[in-house]
Amino acid sequence: MQQTQAQPDLTVIVPAYREEKRIGKTLDELSVFLKSDVALNGKTVEVLVVSANSTDKTHEIVLAKQKQFTDLKLLKPGKQVGKGRDVQYGMVRAQGAAIIFMDADLATPLKYLPKFYSAYLKGSDVVIATRNLRKHHPNPIRRLISNGGNLLFRVAGGVWVEDSQCGFKLFSHDAAQLCFSKLTIMGWGFDMEVLAIAKANNLKITSYRVNDWVSVPEGTFVEGMFANSFKSLQELARILSNRIRRTYVD
Repeated sequence: MQQTQAQPDLTVIVPAYREEKRIGKTLDELSVFLKSDVALNGKTVEVLVVSANSTDKTHEIVLAKQKQFTDLKLLKPGKQVGKGRDVQYGMVRAQGAAIIFMDADLATPLKYLPKFYSAYLKGSDVVIATRNLRKHHPNPIRRLISNGGNLLFRVAGGVWVEDSQCGFKLFSHDAAQLCFSKLTIMGWGFDMEVLAIAKANNLKITSYRVNDWVSVPEGTFVEGMFANSFKSLQELARILSNRIRRTYVD
């Protein structure tokens, strides 16, 4: 009889479209951290890098780093659609009892990984990072858009958090399957929708302020500020409509 492989304790998902400039360094740092952190050392960890059809060397770099991990896989979802699609692609395929996705630029320091995992062990279904947007967006226009967007999300999504967009969120396996199977927004607004889905299903959401979040040059949100903001308004309207129609309720 074939033996069933044990479920990993944790899956780490890194969406990485055209990230050849930083994905190698990110994986190096992640490998060292997983081996040295007291809370995570000894845990079985699956690492999934999700990369749409990149025109650079992202895929080759990821494959070259596999020997540094017990379990590192490169997932290729096909043509580029959006960050939400890539994260969803990884989340529904992840095997870990807990599943976290993080940005390839490591804007949120890795030291928060064990803290988030501990919150999951204590009963949280969803654990999210939040930022002080007044501090981290020195550009007054960007700050106004971010703060205004988060206020609108609290109303449309029904989730009272100060920041819905930080790219560092952990889900229990069951919560990930539930929330990401119902996801309809495949672009930047997916963060807002997945939290609205969690709230609609009465999942326990815990947030942690990340005061040392770093705005990385050429990071994950660097252009199209006004176009993305207008699209976010459309996505908020969709979230509100879905909540009213109880589309998110399992």
